[in-house]
Amino acid sequence: MLLCECICGNDVNHAIICKQGGFICIRHDEVRDLTAQMLEEVCKDVTIEPTLLPLGGENFRYRTSNTSDKARVDVSARGFWALGQLSFFGIQIFDPMAPYYNNLTIEASHSLNEYEKIRMYKERLQNVHQGSLNLTIFTTSGGMGPRAKAFYSRLAEMMAEKKQQPKSSIVSWMRCRLSFTLLRSAILCLRGTRSPPPKSAHIQNLDFEQPVIDSRVNERLY
Repeated sequence: MLLCECICGNDVNHAIICKQGGFICIRHDEVRDLTAQMLEEVCKDVTIEPTLLPLGGENFRYRTSNTSDKARVDVSARGFWALGQLSFFGIQIFDPMAPYYNNLTIEASHSLNEYEKIRMYKERLQNVHQGSLNLTIFTTSGGMGPRAKAFYSRLAEMMAEKKQQPKSSIVSWMRCRLSFTLLRSAILCLRGTRSPPPKSAHIQNLDFEQPVIDSRVNERLY
């Protein structure tokens, strides 16, 4: 079996989840940026990766709660569910064929990812920011979790009302854009190179004359 750059066996399932090369981050960021662009159509104060307010001694129920002073969420926007209310959006994309999900149904896998995000952020966002946590969980092939379906349905409804166009058309466009974004990312994971880029020559202190003489470039060009 061929080996990946990370020294693991290189097959389709591994290529989709391999962190080498940064393709996992690219996949996540494309969906994040697209979602933020759509939110900008109907909400105020849309921010990508806002840093959360520092804690002041608050205690949370779950030990897995994110208490870092540098904690961030994917997107924030004001006025999504209620006028003036700040909403936070967490985006996650997982491969249901990964070994971690071998014994779980697709519904259970979505629920597990949602539950982990809720434990990490919900209390902090509610108690410190007085905001809501909205989760958009996808599979690598484009499947949505129940919370993601509710979120994008509400977003499509708001966009349809603003633009005076049928909600069905907005939903179809939205699903198409999201599907192509994930498909493009899957192709990148499968076909993109994970080898480190070649080192470029530093020309600041390079002696140009001697390499030209040694390689006899002048004779070939003239």
